[in-house]
Amino acid sequence: MAGVDRPESVAEHSFRTAVVGTILAALAGADAGRTALLCLLHDSPETRIGDIPSVGRAYVSTAKPEAVSQQQTATMPDALSTLIQGLVHEYEAEETVEARLAHDADKIEMLLQAREYETQGRHNTEPWQNTSQSNLRTEQGRVLADATRGTHPEHWWKAFAETHTELRRSARSRPDR
Repeated sequence: MAGVDRPESVAEHSFRTAVVGTILAALAGADAGRTALLCLLHDSPETRIGDIPSVGRAYVSTAKPEAVSQQQTATMPDALSTLIQGLVHEYEAEETVEARLAHDADKIEMLLQAREYETQGRHNTEPWQNTSQSNLRTEQGRVLADATRGTHPEHWWKAFAETHTELRRSARSRPDR
């Protein structure tokens, strides 16, 4: 919808969402592993029903994510099926702090992507950024989003780039190598 040629894949989005979710969970004192799992599986129902943009949801009816998950896991061993279905239900219900953090991680990942696309000269993504940020549910999410918007995407990796040579040099000189 934003006119981006070759957007990131669902796998790229889910991975980065899990990394952001882990960070948010650490900041919140929540279960980082559970939050990361929720993030990794949050879009799994979309493999069957597609990703319906928010502007289209008023016009389209699809199966509930829990029903899709149940069908997706029907032939799996019971323990695995129960685990995956439980995680999808927890994410959709948003009743746990980990689920709320996972939702925020999804929005922040989209905010990061929008910032990167705009920096690359691809359209004005300000409305996309605003929507992503306005839908945050946790204080940790709001703090991270503010930091994301307050720093130019080039600076996100700049500290690493500036210290990379020194890191490599010190790694090579360690006696255990």
